[in-house]
Amino acid sequence: MTLKALIIDDEEKPRKVLRKKLEEHCPAIKIVGEADDIHQAYRIILKTRPDLLFLDITLPSGTGFDLLDKFKDRYFEVIFVTGYNEFALQAFKVSAIDYLLKPISTNELVNAVERATQKVLSNEKAKNFDLLRQNLKNPGDQKNKIAVPGSQSYEFVTVSNLIRCEGWQKYTRLHLKGGDQIISSYSIGRFRDLLAPYGFYSCHKSHLINTQHITKYLKSGKVIMSDEAEVPVSRRRKEQFQEDVIRKLE
Repeated sequence: MTLKALIIDDEEKPRKVLRKKLEEHCPAIKIVGEADDIHQAYRIILKTRPDLLFLDITLPSGTGFDLLDKFKDRYFEVIFVTGYNEFALQAFKVSAIDYLLKPISTNELVNAVERATQKVLSNEKAKNFDLLRQNLKNPGDQKNKIAVPGSQSYEFVTVSNLIRCEGWQKYTRLHLKGGDQIISSYSIGRFRDLLAPYGFYSCHKSHLINTQHITKYLKSGKVIMSDEAEVPVSRRRKEQFQEDVIRKLE
């Protein structure tokens, strides 16, 4: 599993040292940015939604704790990296993964990253369980959400926002309302099974459509979707499609 990480330290040299250690010894870490104060860090967190912060405590515009106070529902883990040991107790009160003193020990860094990875995995499993429990209460309801695995994380997608799925090499491209797209590691066949209870129809071996988003059917064998895409209906499925979908929508 790859973790997106942000390094927050007001000094450039410690940021470079930490980045180098992570690149050499922690291949599961993908650094998505660096920040040298609270305000910059806050903006980058909102933009990149990291899984993990490497956070210094003393910063020009406040402390690392002040930054954490800005997030009521924290969706990232924290490893404090600092030159001061007097904040250790306070760090663990905010559920930090670890508290590393500068200069950083490589072994301690690797162990802290491993614990962070396990914590993130555990959180993902808990989210998936809650999602499953919610969906079981209302089977087939398009207000439900599905967990879509991407390259680095799970995206939680409201079914009614999903217009269509398109098989793409070994992956699936999901087209959402508003023009957003997600590339998922699930195959198109996996999505057929996952979305069958929600009124999705396999009109072609490479296409799966949400029937609630059909705006027009062309007799030439194409479906116009709400995102204005033309989706082909295969010849062998054309008659069955008209029977299963078009007549029910009339």
